[in-house]
Amino acid sequence: MICVIAMVVFGILGIFSVKYRTIAKESFDCVFRRITLRPCTTGLDERLKGQITGKLMKRSPKIAAFTYKYFEVFSWLFLILLIGSLVYSGISAYNLIAYGNCGGPDPEDFCVFDPSTYSTDEACECTTDKDCTCPESVCKCLDGKCVP
Repeated sequence: MICVIAMVVFGILGIFSVKYRTIAKESFDCVFRRITLRPCTTGLDERLKGQITGKLMKRSPKIAAFTYKYFEVFSWLFLILLIGSLVYSGISAYNLIAYGNCGGPDPEDFCVFDPSTYSTDEACECTTDKDCTCPESVCKCLDGKCVP
């Protein structure tokens, strides 16, 4: 299933570089053949397997042998991780568009894309003309407002 990962990665890279378009076409052909329950005839999966284990062979022959032996398991694992991360990214994007935060209807979760979750204006208060009470001591009072 390394062909599916290669199709996604090289498909995106092929948009910007002609170098990766042929690999993207090969991986698309390989994925289409695997979906229709036929073996991959392009040899892309074996070539990628050889390249990856060849680079690992320079560092550690034992790790390279282990990777070569269980390469199909690793490719399935990475495929599941790829699909899971795409699903969670889509859910977060939907929540950000629909609710204005990453957590959905429960806005108590931290969202890196929501500037109000890390704004210093809400977290800091001026106690005197020169002192601020902040979780982090990086704020200063200027004209009655805390600024970083």
